[in-house]
Amino acid sequence: MSTASIHISGLRPQTIASLKSQAKAYGVTVEGYIKEIIETQMSIGEMARQKTIDEVFAPTQKQFRESGMSETELDRLIDAARHQQPTKVTRRKKR
Repeated sequence: MSTASIHISGLRPQTIASLKSQAKAYGVTVEGYIKEIIETQMSIGEMARQKTIDEVFAPTQKQFRESGMSETELDRLIDAARHQQPTKVTRRKKR
């Protein structure tokens, strides 16, 4: 397998800091994290070109039906998860 090197310029300092932070949280290098992002995105794009939305979500829908959970219970679970996540508000500097 051949490997290639890519140089990316023009990223904002905040983006670089975020990449470093997320890579550290996953226990990988920044390069490894970016490689995973690219490969995942390419895989998703390929799947989107080859499968219908029904085919993509069929395993999830099957698992949901087999779980016995109602849609109302799922809604509550999602709402609870949203409330547990801290929201970050960024403000733009006025010029």
